[in-house]
Amino acid sequence: MKVISFFSRVAVVCNIAFVVFAFVSTYQAGKPSVENNNGVMAVSYFKNMIIILGVSAIIINLLMCLVYAGAIIAGKQRLLPKNLVLVNFLFFIFQIFYYFF
Repeated sequence: MKVISFFSRVAVVCNIAFVVFAFVSTYQAGKPSVENNNGVMAVSYFKNMIIILGVSAIIINLLMCLVYAGAIIAGKQRLLPKNLVLVNFLFFIFQIFYYFF
């Protein structure tokens, strides 16, 4: 169960990156885009990492929620990190609303 605890923490980090991604994308939506000569926008390394983690957070969160459901069905719910399960599930609900509604 230490593996589930580790990946739960990874999912929380991805969820935090998702919140930063959502904030930056709404903040940048109001600004005009600045392009270089090739027509490609320059994006810093840190911003790239936040974008990748933020977009992939819904997939990672879906997989973790499925693992949580499997552990609950198998009767091993006492071994799950309860606070991380709750946080990941709430972030997953928020991500569903953000992406699909």
